[in-house]
Amino acid sequence: MAGMALAAPLNPVTVTLPYPVTVGSTTLPAGEYVMSSYEMGGEDLFVVRGEHTPAVTLRAQRIDSDSDKTELTLKKDAETWHLDKLNVAGEGEAFQFFGAK
Repeated sequence: MAGMALAAPLNPVTVTLPYPVTVGSTTLPAGEYVMSSYEMGGEDLFVVRGEHTPAVTLRAQRIDSDSDKTELTLKKDAETWHLDKLNVAGEGEAFQFFGAK
């Protein structure tokens, strides 16, 4: 039986969502979440976990960044907020989220 190996996760990032954010068919209420990154089969995946919500997984693409701080960017589509990008301090890269709508 063939399987895919998971690469070791990057350091988890704790973020605070200032308002509800929709990820796929799940709406995460405002609050604190931990975002963990994994690589599987050449794809970057993030798992978003909150204390009182189910874990949500979404795809991401690595993009260049010259940001010197770790920050999560949200975007608004009509009345709904979505995850957009995560800049990682000191890494010279960021992640653009897919499937976040």
